[in-house]
Amino acid sequence: MATPRIPKTDQAKQAQLDNLLEHVADQLGDITPLVMDRFYRDYPEARVLFVDLACGYPERLEASMVESALYCVMTWFERPAEIHIILAEAVPHHELLGVPVAQFIGLQVAVIDTIVSALPSDGTHDRALLVEIGAALTEVISAYAEGDREAC
Repeated sequence: MATPRIPKTDQAKQAQLDNLLEHVADQLGDITPLVMDRFYRDYPEARVLFVDLACGYPERLEASMVESALYCVMTWFERPAEIHIILAEAVPHHELLGVPVAQFIGLQVAVIDTIVSALPSDGTHDRALLVEIGAALTEVISAYAEGDREAC
């Protein structure tokens, strides 16, 4: 699989995303516990890996990983090239640590699913926007996991 092309910035989508994320932040506050509950439900074996890799501070590692995944979502339309570069470095780093790519993607999906769960029932356009981001990030992560290391 070739690395997906880096999309152009999209200020209209970024504005929509900023608005929906502000709403979700007001509603949920820190999403870390919600994301990790969802993630560990889907990947229970990952809990041991977090403990093993966290040097005694698994909660700190969890918060850092959720923050990184959320950053990728938050800036996808504003700075897509930056997100490609981050993922081009992060995927092999996590592979070296023994983190399966499915879990790497799973955490990204858990972040997006947590955000989607807080949207109002009439938030069809917001859901579609998050599905678009999730699909794009999954595609990029998968491409780098398959060995395509070109960032652009």
